[in-house]
Amino acid sequence: MKNIILDCDPGHEDFFGLMLALTSTEINIQAISTTVAYQTPENVQKNAMKALELLGRTDIPVARGAAKPLIEPFGLADNWRDFTGLDGANFPIPSFAPSQLSGIDLMAKTLSESAEPMTIAISGPVTNVALLVAAHPELHAKIEQIVLMGGAINTGNRYPGVEYNFSIDPEAAKILLNSGLPIVMATRDMTEQGIITEATVAKMRAIDNPVAQVAADLMENYGDFSDPDTPVVLNDPEVIAYLIDPMMFTGTDYYVDVETQGQLTRGRLVVDQNDMTGNLPNAKLLTSLDNDRFVALILDSLATY
Repeated sequence: MKNIILDCDPGHEDFFGLMLALTSTEINIQAISTTVAYQTPENVQKNAMKALELLGRTDIPVARGAAKPLIEPFGLADNWRDFTGLDGANFPIPSFAPSQLSGIDLMAKTLSESAEPMTIAISGPVTNVALLVAAHPELHAKIEQIVLMGGAINTGNRYPGVEYNFSIDPEAAKILLNSGLPIVMATRDMTEQGIITEATVAKMRAIDNPVAQVAADLMENYGDFSDPDTPVVLNDPEVIAYLIDPMMFTGTDYYVDVETQGQLTRGRLVVDQNDMTGNLPNAKLLTSLDNDRFVALILDSLATY
């Protein structure tokens, strides 16, 4: 079993990633740090704790990470008070206290106490892990790999060509990609292939346990299944799915960097697909997945409860 640290911004998608991790015999979450993207730091941390309470893993420490990006602040969505990120389902009130450490300190402590190198999985903006990597070079040897959801080769979902997580903190993404650490990226091009259909939600609903019912409630709130031309996709659980079943994915090693200065392209992932720079690859970009296996993994994991 591979011990991991999860850095996340829990909302609907992250719930499924947590659920996959906690039911897997391949990986074991040792610590969780939360990062801010669409909600307040307090609410994002509370979302992680509410999910752990439902999933029966209140033993995992949850620490609050950075409250803002490294350089440029960003504003919460105008309607942030109208949603929590886990809307549509009832979650229990957490019965445990959050970690008193900061997210960066909890990650550093977990790494330093580990006998073996660990994987860091990131399913939100990468600010916390960039700060960890910059502040603790002595711990780089304790990081086996970083698997993150971020960046895009040919698509974007915040600005043209710019993926959301990288758009929040381009400088942090640049630090990670130039850290020399092994990086695996679940690109937006790939995660948009993680399609959940109305029939899949019906299969969730048919699983007779409370966790599956919450999953179905979340999906019915999260996606509009009435428009067949706009598929409902889950973008974050692929990070955990890759750690459980890497053969589900295909990918290619590339040299990549992040644009931080461009007026129209700040946060854009730059991918040297044709070896124009002469630089050696510094990341594996996951570009496709077997969606049938992805959906089956989700349904099988829900059934374990």
